[in-house]
Amino acid sequence: MHSDFVQAGGVRLQYFEHGTGLETVVLVHGYTASARIWRAMQERLDPTRFRVLAFNNRGAGDSDRSAGETDYTVEAFARDLSGAVTTLGLRNFHLVGHSMGGATVARFALDHQALLKSLTLLDPAPLASRPALTPGWEDEIRARFRTGEATRSASGAAAPATRHETLPEHYRRELTEDVARTPVERLIGSRRSMASLDLRSRLGEIHVPTLVIGGDLDTTVGVPHILTEYLALPEGNRFLHIYHRVGHSPNIDLPGEMATLLTEFFSVTVPGFVRP
Repeated sequence: MHSDFVQAGGVRLQYFEHGTGLETVVLVHGYTASARIWRAMQERLDPTRFRVLAFNNRGAGDSDRSAGETDYTVEAFARDLSGAVTTLGLRNFHLVGHSMGGATVARFALDHQALLKSLTLLDPAPLASRPALTPGWEDEIRARFRTGEATRSASGAAAPATRHETLPEHYRRELTEDVARTPVERLIGSRRSMASLDLRSRLGEIHVPTLVIGGDLDTTVGVPHILTEYLALPEGNRFLHIYHRVGHSPNIDLPGEMATLLTEFFSVTVPGFVRP
């Protein structure tokens, strides 16, 4: 595993790369997480078969930060991702997004489907029909940010599920440290962006093999939303996997099982896919 940087339009993004295989996999994290949420799973994907790149969005890890809240939207993250893959010359790759990253990769797929070999939505943020934000929510986030409570509660992505693999403590600690560095502009801009998402009606335009993964204990997104995104995809190219006794982040709770599942999807399902 090594870390590097790539110029993505006007921002420089940090990414972690593992493996030298012929199949390229791109991983995109969610709301307050960082690329470190993928580390354990990334290391379990066969490095002789896969080249796996996990990007830090702007405002995460050591990627550049922006001063404006409007720079931390699903659309901005998708544009940054496009800039990064263009600079690196990536094509015909598998794209995986978790939580808000699921919305980011869905947005990317709608604009750049020709670049993709497959798409995976892992406990994706609801792509439409989110409850309206309550008055005063921004002030509440700023107040909680000043005390550190906003990032502490957001680090729930690093909390273990009912069923989880044992990982070295420093994996979760390093992720939690990244979460604690989240700028308040990212917290507010990303929350506002997710609240206004309206991508579900366009999922029928996605024609690459798409795997939707969820945990049956996910209270962040909820199984009904996960199933709704799945059902909005074209019937001929959608695939579903729901983990039992697992919450919002199977990528950190069950990295070995996730790696096995993705390997099967990339190596068996996708090659056998016949476009309807």
